[in-house]
Amino acid sequence: MTDEPGKDLAPRQPQPPQPPAPQMDPEQLRQFQEFQRFQEYQRYQEATGQAPKPPGGKRWWLVVLGSGLFWRALFFLLVVFSAVWAYNHFFGVDDPGDVAQDSGGVTGPAQGLSAPAGLQGTVGMFYKHVSFADTTRACTLFLRDDTRQKFANAYGASDCAAAVTQLKTQVTSVDRYQQVMFPPDMLKTPTSTKVTIDSCALTVEGGPRLGTFVVEKINAGWVITDWSPSACG
Repeated sequence: MTDEPGKDLAPRQPQPPQPPAPQMDPEQLRQFQEFQRFQEYQRYQEATGQAPKPPGGKRWWLVVLGSGLFWRALFFLLVVFSAVWAYNHFFGVDDPGDVAQDSGGVTGPAQGLSAPAGLQGTVGMFYKHVSFADTTRACTLFLRDDTRQKFANAYGASDCAAAVTQLKTQVTSVDRYQQVMFPPDMLKTPTSTKVTIDSCALTVEGGPRLGTFVVEKINAGWVITDWSPSACG
């Protein structure tokens, strides 16, 4: 046979058989399709800035759990909840009612704080009310008029309200001043119903120390039954 010009006379090598295309089982195929839909969902969000319904309407909670905004919001709520719990635990709820209303005991203007606020809550609330110049609530923590007047006289004021207003001008940081810290021994449950708390033993920042309080438990409330100046203010 005569060779034709331009023809490759080399024998052709047999081609190796091609491996069959990998087959996915139904579960793998479903997961792959969900992943594709999720990618399309993300591209849609980036392009439009909107949040459509999650792809396929399935496993929307995966999208939520993968959102940084969700975790930041959850962390913020936990911080707020912890702060509220701690404040109520150590200082109690600020109740405008008097002891007669709260505990069925003392009559008159004195404001009682229910347990577990305790005696620390009463003194802590007094500092808080001074920090906001809340003359009514601060002065009603004193049980008697003579104690209120003793407090006023110590600061050269005409009455308790005037003394609170005057002390407010010395507060340089409301946030720090209303967060009075008690030493560990004062945080224990008292063994008597009458306790003396000297402000010199407290950690007070952002304003003046407010003397020595005699706090007495009357029924379910603790009220200030006596007051005197402290050596530290």
